[in-house]
Amino acid sequence: MDKSLKPEKKRLFIYLLGISSAVTLLLLFFVWYVSLKGISSVSGIAGIIFSLIVAGFGLFLAFSTFIIVITMISGKQTKIARRMRGLVTRFLFPVVMRVAKILKVDRDKIIRSFIAVNNELVLESLIGKKVNNPLVLLPHCIQLEDCELKITKDILVCKKCGKCDIKGLANIAEKYKLNVSVATSGTIARRIVKETKPDIIIAVACERDLLSGIQDTYPLPVIGILNERPYGDCLNTKVNTNTIEKLIEKIYIGGNNG
Repeated sequence: MDKSLKPEKKRLFIYLLGISSAVTLLLLFFVWYVSLKGISSVSGIAGIIFSLIVAGFGLFLAFSTFIIVITMISGKQTKIARRMRGLVTRFLFPVVMRVAKILKVDRDKIIRSFIAVNNELVLESLIGKKVNNPLVLLPHCIQLEDCELKITKDILVCKKCGKCDIKGLANIAEKYKLNVSVATSGTIARRIVKETKPDIIIAVACERDLLSGIQDTYPLPVIGILNERPYGDCLNTKVNTNTIEKLIEKIYIGGNNG
């Protein structure tokens, strides 16, 4: 597996997920303990119902966290775990970020770890399924800044001079007859997704843009590939084209469909 998808990157998110769930359960118990007496004094039945709701939510959170952690450690995903990507993306990730802020853990490290977890959940969810229309979505900064030919959407207009990674990506687009597009903004990216109607997206971007893309497009599956920034943010960025091609072969050509 390419270093962009290394399993060990998952560990940080898994650790913080466990801590976040434990903290949430403690807070939940505190709220239940403080509120129960007042609610029960009004109605005994209301107190019982409140206790059942709190207990049910607590058990659900504990069970979900357990399943996700076991899945990430073992690398084997059950049918239950395949349905939990939304829970991780929409609910657990914000909780993890709040705990990480308290613990003063670097935000980008958390996002990278989250992306690794998301990628594994997405790849495992594709087992037994056929991908018909993948979309590779690229940031505009992957093109050489001083290139006279500005690619705003269609990558195949590239003259393939080889000075940036667009050449290799254009070759992949031609080889596999793929939709490979360049998005100059989040609005353009959403428009491309709406027009192409992909069943999966392979997105190349920085931590912040990948995070927002994964969250904004849910439940559409997104595999995030971090770009390389040898000259700083948003300037002549790079991507490992071999990573992109291996993913295409895995999910589109048939490696994940057998």
